[in-house]
Amino acid sequence: MLHFAFLALLFFTSVQAAVVSNRTSTPGKGVENRSLDEIYKAAQAEKGSLRIGWGGDIQVSGDRIVKAFQTRFPGISLNLTVDVSKYIDSRVDLAIANTNGSDTSFDVVMLQTLQDFPRWKSGGHLMNYKVATWNDIHPEFVDSDGAYTGYAIFTLGDIAYKPSAFPDNRTVPTHLPDFLKPEYAGKIGLTYPNDDDSILYLFTVIIEKYGWEFFNTLVSKQNIEWFRGTSTPALEMTIGSSGGPSISFASSSVYVPSVGRMLTQDVYMAWPQTCAIFSRAKMPETAKLFMSFLLSDEWQTIVTGSKFATRKSFDHAKIMEQENVDPFGFMDFMADRERVERMRFQIESLIGLPQGPDPLRLVF
Repeated sequence: MLHFAFLALLFFTSVQAAVVSNRTSTPGKGVENRSLDEIYKAAQAEKGSLRIGWGGDIQVSGDRIVKAFQTRFPGISLNLTVDVSKYIDSRVDLAIANTNGSDTSFDVVMLQTLQDFPRWKSGGHLMNYKVATWNDIHPEFVDSDGAYTGYAIFTLGDIAYKPSAFPDNRTVPTHLPDFLKPEYAGKIGLTYPNDDDSILYLFTVIIEKYGWEFFNTLVSKQNIEWFRGTSTPALEMTIGSSGGPSISFASSSVYVPSVGRMLTQDVYMAWPQTCAIFSRAKMPETAKLFMSFLLSDEWQTIVTGSKFATRKSFDHAKIMEQENVDPFGFMDFMADRERVERMRFQIESLIGLPQGPDPLRLVF
């Protein structure tokens, strides 16, 4: 038992060290010097379909990148699998175990399970690759050797609401204590925090600010409707004119444009969704092309707008200068698996196991 505890501590320490080292990384050598078209030419010589593990809990999340990529690079075949990050990384680990590391199930992955990347790197499973725009990426969001790279900033904690329930959006609550008011009882829809580590971390920072009293009151007084999937509460707001939730502070509305969205004036969470190419990728040039496109001016212009970004030139909202979010907090949280599991089971003891359909199979 002591031996196991020592190994667990050693692993946690090494992951934490990897996370901290990223924040002090310097501009790297060996940056890609080919244009997208030159990489495309090399990728055309490869046969097959690029196997992509795309972390997400709603099927449409991968549609836009596939369409944009195949329009830009005709003739390149993509096999993109959308699944929650905790299952994609499990498929990778099983493939490594079953093939003695000769296969990883995917050629390239984009995940929120940030703790996986240092572990895969230390096992020799990741390819060091620095995209052409490398020196424009916040160094805190990359591995200094290029083994993994944050390609986008995701956030949770803004307010999603049903427009018909709030015809005057000035009445939408933007401070968390307001959600405890009697008028919101029976109207709040939230994602199960014990089913998704990003939502779990959102509730962690909320409880750190407001205490367990906030969560206990929310559960005991507000008749919360809990859902699996970060988009599901927002999606439920689009069904029918009455019934169901009308507001949420723990749901993504990115893929539900018909609901309203209000920026929170309270704590929220953010993280660098991170990508990596496996060292045994069957189509390495195609994987480099895909990763390079994700971090290119072309794609960043499409997806960032006025929002946050890992690339400094596109980080118009300035993620490093925000008051209500720690851009590194989720990275530290995911590395501390004991803390994650402790928080998960504390919450689970109060709200029970996640119930409901698999969000990836929902059709709206």
